[in-house]
Amino acid sequence: MAAKNDARHDAETHFGQDAAPHSVMTIRKLFDGCSVVLFDCDGVLVNSEPISLATLVDVLSHFGAPLTLQEVSDRFTGRSSSAPIDHIRAETGNDVQVAFKPFFYEKLFARYETELAKIHEIDSVLEALTARAVSFCISSSSSVERLEKTMTVTGLGSWFQGRIYSADFVKNGKPAPDLFLHAAADMGYSPVQAIVIEDSVAGVTAAIAAGMKCIGFVGGGHYAGDEVNAANRLYDAGADIVLADMTALSKAISS
Repeated sequence: MAAKNDARHDAETHFGQDAAPHSVMTIRKLFDGCSVVLFDCDGVLVNSEPISLATLVDVLSHFGAPLTLQEVSDRFTGRSSSAPIDHIRAETGNDVQVAFKPFFYEKLFARYETELAKIHEIDSVLEALTARAVSFCISSSSSVERLEKTMTVTGLGSWFQGRIYSADFVKNGKPAPDLFLHAAADMGYSPVQAIVIEDSVAGVTAAIAAGMKCIGFVGGGHYAGDEVNAANRLYDAGADIVLADMTALSKAISS
């Protein structure tokens, strides 16, 4: 606990001044014994959360269950689409299970075509892991359909062929550990061999519950200007370290 408290203080001291408050040695030590890295997608591989959250605000209003952008971020970041569907049911009494995804995805994917971008330096991280023969996969709360669209638009699909795991694959999504446990087992690894990279409290909570190490990431656009608070929320959820730039991770893996 003391180490986590020290790291939390480190975030308060350095975020906003230095995008990578942890030394290369600290990050490298975390990778001791690591054989596989499980990446969340939205907010970790791609800068999609600002697009998704803004679109969700419009969609919730359409279905008669409006929330502010901050409320949407607080409630649904890192969660599967079942969470906003449950919110709409609770607020309106309507079951929009069938109608929600097609309506949401129509609006979201139109914006993806012109706005979606990869997280800066993520290709360098994937290249470094490949050079070190460390396996990696995607373990995301997004649906298979949304992940396929993301991979196509950004060109990241070639990195993850056959190694994309969706919340569609398990009964309980994040913050339950089911998805991470399923992905690691399917790839042939135990939890102690895995590191998860996550941007949400739900995702960090799931990683810790799965018995895996966890790197928090607050470099996505949805945390712009709020990196310190976001980092501290991830530390409080159990993250081992929190980074705001993939450059530090790439350098540590490559060194």
